[in-house]
Amino acid sequence: MIASIGGFPKERFTDLQGEAFDCSICCLVCVNPKECLKCGTMYCGPCIDDWLSKKNECPMGCTDARANIKVISGALAKIYKNLDIKCKHQSCGKVVKLSDLEQHELSCQLPQCEFFEQCGNQVKDPNSKDKVCSVVCGFMKKIKESNGNWKVIYEEIKGMKAAQPIASPILQQSMAQLNQCISQESFWDATKMGSGIEVSNNKKTVFLKENAYMFRSVVSTAPMTGGIHYWEIVADPRTENELKIGVTTRRDFNYNTAFCDYDFGFAYYGLAQLRHGSNSLGGPYGKKFKKTGVLGVCLNMNQGSLSFALDGDYWGEAYKSEDLKKGPIYIAVALLHQAGCTLETGKPVPAYFLRK
Repeated sequence: MIASIGGFPKERFTDLQGEAFDCSICCLVCVNPKECLKCGTMYCGPCIDDWLSKKNECPMGCTDARANIKVISGALAKIYKNLDIKCKHQSCGKVVKLSDLEQHELSCQLPQCEFFEQCGNQVKDPNSKDKVCSVVCGFMKKIKESNGNWKVIYEEIKGMKAAQPIASPILQQSMAQLNQCISQESFWDATKMGSGIEVSNNKKTVFLKENAYMFRSVVSTAPMTGGIHYWEIVADPRTENELKIGVTTRRDFNYNTAFCDYDFGFAYYGLAQLRHGSNSLGGPYGKKFKKTGVLGVCLNMNQGSLSFALDGDYWGEAYKSEDLKKGPIYIAVALLHQAGCTLETGKPVPAYFLRK
């Protein structure tokens, strides 16, 4: 926290109740709070430090105050750090945890990287003329400015490669970041699907139309073995029954069932529910999705998480599991009666999936 005398105005807090963290000197919410162990009175760290520089008793009259006024700790400190507070910059207004406030306010006014929608980062040096956050975004900027001139792109790569001995780490870092920003292309595998499912549109669209009411699964071609992966499931307007959408850690199973009926399947069900290891039970999640919209899906194998967003509305993590860190993992959907979708891959990961 910023060490200035005087605390936080109460109107900046969204969930503060009572006066437990009020400073008895400035009457605002404490900054870097300290507590008198004798009387239990709370003070801003800067306020009480200034007071004690002049006398050795607390404002409540407790003697030997310099030895008995301590920084709060334990459960009280945990509650304090988890208070929600608004950023002081009106142009921002974001609500963050009190423990994250200082770092947020130092960075929130920095300009966004030119590729913010992909990387989610800000420019560390506001005076930088390139307005990019990293080596990889600088490289992306040069590619963009080349307007498809592959000779220019080649010369840029050649120049980076020639800059030994630092070129190799830079190129490795660039490739690692690029792998997080652009997911691999994949298609529906016509050999790994339930009966009655039709494949079209260069193996990107699947549709099931039958009289039976049994879920039938289809799995993607390309395995995901590490890193961050993003794809989109585009709704088919002909759909009458909600889909189950997600991933499977196994590619061989009974495709005339839903992949998420098993422990190796993780899915969002279009009824705004989750399904994992069950054909009927799962907690609420997200919103309903059936015949309109684009469902974005992000598998973060670094963190072992699976998340979803509908038309840019991010729903947060659906699953967190060690099983989602181990490849190979495949994209999967389960269709019922009359349902379908289109798989879109090879797109940049939206920034909201990359933020912690």
